[in-house]
Amino acid sequence: MNESETINVPASSARAFEVRKGSLVKIVDIEGQQVGDFVAFVLPDLKEKFSAGRTRIENSTRRISRGNQLLSNVCNPMFTIMEDTCRVHDLLYPPCSRWVFEHRYKVEPHDGCLENLARALAGFGLTIHDIPDPFNVFMNARMDENFKPTIMPPISHAGDYIVLHAHAHMLVGLSACAVDAGNTNAGRCKPLRVELTHPRLS
Repeated sequence: MNESETINVPASSARAFEVRKGSLVKIVDIEGQQVGDFVAFVLPDLKEKFSAGRTRIENSTRRISRGNQLLSNVCNPMFTIMEDTCRVHDLLYPPCSRWVFEHRYKVEPHDGCLENLARALAGFGLTIHDIPDPFNVFMNARMDENFKPTIMPPISHAGDYIVLHAHAHMLVGLSACAVDAGNTNAGRCKPLRVELTHPRLS
């Protein structure tokens, strides 16, 4: 029998958790139109980590979905996408941050995904400088004819999900994106849920 675990990620926060090789990580958009910033590090040394750039290039697309792999900074497969009911995610944007709120959105700065992920991962010895650019689950980013990136409202509906199969023992960080202005989360921050299925240890 496999072992199951549920992790709730409240709006504008982040959680960190370990997954075993062979685990399934199901990320659920509970209410719809909520982005999640996903990062991962290979245990135990954590120096090998998710790379959005390697993932874009080696999959030959900036919009990955079922059958595509998430790759590390040394090109090793970290996860394979097994199921995906939304099919629109992003590999272009870095995490939001206090700087982004102050300088891009021109609002009172508050902690964003960068700070929230760093806080969640601090117990594992990681700092804000270790956070890689994420896999932005459910984020709808596009390029115009002049190659200018634009963020559109997510197309995900309540209950949409993506399932990732882990290829190694890893530490994962997931934020429920904290952008409460503009299109990123359709103007309102909402929670996410993670459903983990771990293979039993022999």
